[in-house]
Amino acid sequence: MKKLTSFFALLSICAYAYGFKMDGIYYNITGDNTVEVTGSEIYTGEINIPNSIYFDSTEYIITSIKSFAFSGYSGLTSINIPASVTNIGNSAFQGCSGLTSINIPAGVTNIGEYTFSACYGLTSINIPANVTTIENCAFSDCRGLESINIPASVTNIGEYAFISCSGLTSIVVESGNNVYDSRNNCNAIIKTSDNSLIRGCKNTIIPTSVTNIGNSAFDCCSDLTSINISASVTNIGNNAFQFCSGLTSIDIPASVTNIGEYAFYGCI
Repeated sequence: MKKLTSFFALLSICAYAYGFKMDGIYYNITGDNTVEVTGSEIYTGEINIPNSIYFDSTEYIITSIKSFAFSGYSGLTSINIPASVTNIGNSAFQGCSGLTSINIPAGVTNIGEYTFSACYGLTSINIPANVTTIENCAFSDCRGLESINIPASVTNIGEYAFISCSGLTSIVVESGNNVYDSRNNCNAIIKTSDNSLIRGCKNTIIPTSVTNIGNSAFDCCSDLTSINISASVTNIGNNAFQFCSGLTSIDIPASVTNIGEYAFYGCI
């Protein structure tokens, strides 16, 4: 963990090579009247990012948070992101283990790779209605995350977006989503077109229409004690039940023709 923290800190130092500093926050000018946040000299407690700032007699609107801007700020407990922000870069808050909540502005349409990875303290996330893409590992290893609500606007969820979110108890895809669903209140994310369950939790009930349990779908669901795999399932993906240490038994139906690598690894 010490080495990992040092790694995050090094990335953060690289991230906030900056144009100017104001009230402890580092900025880069990105346009005639726009700036991005590249980091902060404040590592603990609360950070408030304003909508706009004045520098050199010019008003600049804060529109972006740069990749790795706050990566590794483990002492950060809360951050106010203004409504003016429309872009949050990859790994921007990776390793911010002390964060307990965060607001994602309504103008954000993409949640990048590892953006909130290893934010252990987050218990819930409000994903805005305009988000269309949640990229690879965006919320990976958010162990304290208890609930996910996927808005109808989301059309692309990257691989491992919610891997190792061991505390999940509730997963809901809003009705009207044309790509994903949580049919029959199943507490899971299902890709509608091919009936693949891509993320479940300890309270998931696998619908009888599901044909595929995706890679790492139940990874690290340590509180999962039993689950019924329906007779419609033909494939159990790689690492599907990896580290489900609470499982005591599981029945694999005759319909299953393939069990992926490490599907039950660590089910002690």
